[in-house]
Amino acid sequence: MEKAEEKTKKEKKPEKIKQQLSKQLEDKWVGSRSEVFTRIVAKETEIRSKTGEEKRKSERMIEDAKGKAATIRREALMEELGMEDYRQEIEQAKKDVEEIKLAAAKESEKVKQEGQKNLDKALAFIVGSLTTSSLAGN
Repeated sequence: MEKAEEKTKKEKKPEKIKQQLSKQLEDKWVGSRSEVFTRIVAKETEIRSKTGEEKRKSERMIEDAKGKAATIRREALMEELGMEDYRQEIEQAKKDVEEIKLAAAKESEKVKQEGQKNLDKALAFIVGSLTTSSLAGN
């Protein structure tokens, strides 16, 4: 009876189909080839999506940086123009001061020369006034 039981056990076991080892692994761990390709395509799509998103972020960052750089450049240019205007105003003020000094010196010289011309007349007037008042007081 044992032999009969062994036969029934053997009969119940399905016969193993001989396959290559790579096919056996594929069936056990990976699945069919179409499933593998589907997974690969899904992973590629996911990677493209992530890289596209990162690319958009980096482009936004670049545009923001360009905008900030343009603002800084504009401010620097305005400051430079302001400094140039300041230098021009200071230079013009110095020229005006020099012109005023020259005009004052000319006017002073002119007054001095007229004073020198009238000095003799002024001395004669003063001496005459003093002498007449001293004579009148005696």
